[in-house]
Parts: sequence; structure tokens; C-alpha cells
Amino acid sequence: MLYTPKYIYNDDLDKKICKCSECKKYRILYCHSNMIENKKEYTKEINSDIIAVCSKCGSTYRFNLKHLSNINGDNYEVGRVNFIEEKYPQIKENITKNYNSYDVVSIIKSENFLTKLIKDDRDGDLKTSEYVFMEK
Repeated sequence: MLYTPKYIYNDDLDKKICKCSECKKYRILYCHSNMIENKKEYTKEINSDIIAVCSKCGSTYRFNLKHLSNINGDNYEVGRVNFIEEKYPQIKENITKNYNSYDVVSIIKSENFLTKLIKDDRDGDLKTSEYVFMEK
């Protein structure tokens, strides 16, 4: 199952992304993820390149996020963070160009996102997926 959250919450992260004091969550505009699931061990690892906007101050960031999930719970590790200085229309245009550049296995439309499944491989208990999604 593909993981396509609408928001990422500061409380779930190992460090804060936005410097504003009121920031509690980030709305995801774009996400490119590589996911490995081990059905036998009930583990999942997702490495993502994300563009998201702070829900309070409106600052936009691009960052890497590693999501590890197992029987004991979830862990989120923030990697490199870059502030995006461009205005929203330019950011959206760049996201759309990037999203449209991928060849797909299938396209999934949901209420909030357009999702492209780029790769979907299975080897025994391991499932490897690559996908990209963007806000509608």
C-alpha cells in the first residue's frame, strides 16, 4: 500500500523543519518515494524527497525524510532541508513538470493527490515500490 499523507506533523519528526514558532504541520505539495516492505517481518522503510509548506507562515521547504515502520511503531528522520525562495505559482509549475516527466506503471487519483506508480517489484516477502505524488 502506498503511503500518501496530506500532512507531516512536527511531533512525528526527529527535528523541526520550519523556524517559525507556531509551526505544527506541513502540507505536502510533492513527494517522490522509494519504499521497501518486508511482509514476513512487518517492516517498512520509505525514503522520500518532499516539497511541503508550513501551515502557519507559508514558507516552503524541500527535504529528505526517512520513515521506518515496524511492530514497535514509526520513526521519522529528517535529512537535508532547503528553504525554497520561489513563489507558489513557480513552485507548482516546477512540481507539475517534474511529476509529468516520469514513466508510469499506473496512475492513481485520490481526493487530494495525483499519484504515479513508477516501479512495483516483488521478490518473495519483499516488495519494492517507487512512486511520486503531488497535490491536486
